[in-house]
Amino acid sequence: MFRLLLLLLAGLSWTGSAQAQSAQTAYAGGSPVVLTIPVTASVGGRCGFVDGALPSGSFNKDNFDQTGFSAQFDFSLNCTGPSRVAVSSSNGGLMTGAAAPTGYRNKADYQVSLLLLANNGTKAEATCAASTLASGGTCGFAGKASTTQGLQLASAAVNQPGSYVRISAPAQSTSSSVLVAGSYSDVLTITVSPAL
Repeated sequence: MFRLLLLLLAGLSWTGSAQAQSAQTAYAGGSPVVLTIPVTASVGGRCGFVDGALPSGSFNKDNFDQTGFSAQFDFSLNCTGPSRVAVSSSNGGLMTGAAAPTGYRNKADYQVSLLLLANNGTKAEATCAASTLASGGTCGFAGKASTTQGLQLASAAVNQPGSYVRISAPAQSTSSSVLVAGSYSDVLTITVSPAL
């Protein structure tokens, strides 16, 4: 809070040149007249991704059921205070439109890891299965980022590189069911918000 004191000036006299200025204060009834005006202001949090360093890209992997996969998508935060980042999955895993007969499946889960890095070197990180990132998912950073939703980074990250989303999956087990042949896909959406 700023406190601004204003003195009521009356009968101001000025003598001398611009280099030697003096002012006198007049008093009403022999005592000073003091006005206090409290001045308060605030600056809202600004938070987003750095232009040119957005979390974007694509990844293609043939025969992922046999070899697994891993890919990382780097991004930079531009948040003047605490922030939250959230991730949502459109399919809750890699999915194909092909029907899955008995003994087969048409959806494969995978892991999504999120790491956020602040200017002071602190970080926040967590990993969830893509199946918990679909609408209504139970992952702590699932959904759309808000002041209370998403993985929280407690410090500012102004033009800070080093954050990433990493996706990974091992070779798929065939002990219970086999993935049906087809093209599998999913879309991850990453959002950021100032945090409370």
